[in-house]
Amino acid sequence: MAHSIEVVSPVSRKISVTVPAEEVNAALNAAAREVGASVTLPGFRKGKAPVSVIEKRFAGEVLSRASETLVERRVADILKEEDLKPLSRLDYNGDQIVRGKDFSFSFSFETLPDGIRLPEDLSALSVEMDSSEATEEEIDAFTKRLLKSTASLEEVKEVRLPENGDIVTIDVDGEVDGKSVPGMKVENYSIQLSEPAEGKELSELDKIIRGLHAGEEGTGTMVCPEDHIDESLRGKTVNLTVKLNKISREILPELDDDYAKKLGFSDLAPLKKMLADQASHNKISAARSAAEQKLIASVLEGQDFPLPEAVVKNQQVEYENEIRDYLGQQGLDKAAIDDSIKNMEGEIRTRGEERARVQVFLTALARREKLEVSAQEVDMQIMQMAREYKQDFRKLREALYQNGAVNDIQDRMLNGKAMNLMFDKAQKVAPAEAKAE
Repeated sequence: MAHSIEVVSPVSRKISVTVPAEEVNAALNAAAREVGASVTLPGFRKGKAPVSVIEKRFAGEVLSRASETLVERRVADILKEEDLKPLSRLDYNGDQIVRGKDFSFSFSFETLPDGIRLPEDLSALSVEMDSSEATEEEIDAFTKRLLKSTASLEEVKEVRLPENGDIVTIDVDGEVDGKSVPGMKVENYSIQLSEPAEGKELSELDKIIRGLHAGEEGTGTMVCPEDHIDESLRGKTVNLTVKLNKISREILPELDDDYAKKLGFSDLAPLKKMLADQASHNKISAARSAAEQKLIASVLEGQDFPLPEAVVKNQQVEYENEIRDYLGQQGLDKAAIDDSIKNMEGEIRTRGEERARVQVFLTALARREKLEVSAQEVDMQIMQMAREYKQDFRKLREALYQNGAVNDIQDRMLNGKAMNLMFDKAQKVAPAEAKAE
């Protein structure tokens, strides 16, 4: 078998393959025997019909099996021999195989570009990270969030304006040029009013709400924030219509032994320990996530390498789906969501490229470090997905393998391993130390 590699672009390869006639004949014979093993033809015992008869009678199936075997085996061997990792689906092109003749085919794909600068010594990297345990104030805040999650609401019956601490249920419609603003049209949306942070003012929405009695409607304007999901609306004046449906006050449970027992603890002491431990765990997890973002940004700083278009498009699709989910949760219909997505095409492309750059870098690092994801690890991930989405594990696993989505799962897991390796080996610098330097 002979093959040649054509460099189509910095991230694209085309491999042309020629399979000798002898191997073609051997593949046809093997395929015919496989097909013949399960059929019975007149004049022959089951599985005993000659190869020539089977090949003639079941030509389509024999040719298909032989071609599939030849291509799959050769592709796998070549990719391993050339140490190439496709980052896109293979684009196959070939003629039908014919007994007694050489068989030629080609396949194209996108792969890792050259020029990615990987850190030679991961332990020489450093990243700022606050790894301290939760403070008493942070534990208190976490405890309050728990109490709030189990709080009861009592509707305010007296006629009065909303106050700090109240839970208000509102309808909001934000419009620009007569069109609803994504994320600013909601019904029966509940928020808790609070004192603005020091140096900050009440939002325009907050001001409107605080001037209404239950059942009243008010209007006002605001400037669409610069971080709004729809780039085309940022900085524009939004006309707000707000209806205050209901004012409620929050009734927090007492943090005592009885409350602890309702949650399954023997008394208050183990509950408090759990809260302190969980608060510290959450703080460290959030700090690690932020530090990982800083680390990957630092190793990619100044790097400019070509990106496989397939990777960029995959990341665009993921980001777009995240936006669609978010806007759907805000109550927007499909037409409004489609309009927002159209207005965000440039931002979606930019975000897709940013994510693709991270993915390609981590893929390259995983390859250099010879990281692997085992079949058992993939099954564990699919099992977790099945539990999360309340699906049958076997059916979900079969579907993921059939549609090729399992490859995306493996890639994400592999990139996760690469990120963990880089982060774990990097030196962690406390914020105070970083400023001192």
